[in-house]
Amino acid sequence: MTFRTHAAFGIAATIVVTFAIVWGFVVAGSPATRRLERLDEQRLQDLQNIASEIQSMVINSDKKRELKEPLPKTLDEVAQRARASRVNSHDPQTGEPYRYTIKNETTYELCATFSKGRDSDSRVFWNHPAGPHCFTINVLDPPPN
Repeated sequence: MTFRTHAAFGIAATIVVTFAIVWGFVVAGSPATRRLERLDEQRLQDLQNIASEIQSMVINSDKKRELKEPLPKTLDEVAQRARASRVNSHDPQTGEPYRYTIKNETTYELCATFSKGRDSDSRVFWNHPAGPHCFTINVLDPPPN
């Protein structure tokens, strides 16, 4: 083989490898973007766990439309009384607590700050924009987890 053939092969291989790397970032996203997505997934999982624990605490399992006790006053109370899973009440990136606000005897808000928006066709209740967002949850009509 001649020098010209080797050079052409080297250039072609470099182009193919560069294209593959760029295409990988386009398809999968950069490592930083993927990290933000994982943090948002963790936030959403945390909020869903909190909602599930609150649901099991306050709704009478025999009579789904009846409260057996009032909503917990704080997320710390939810974490202390959790039975099905460990409750993480703090943002995995900042360490700030999620926001929990009681609206009335059956409705509360769970709030977090998300890095990226979510617009899924499944479990649409849990879709959210990037930035601060609150989910309003009625224990008599809970969202699907």
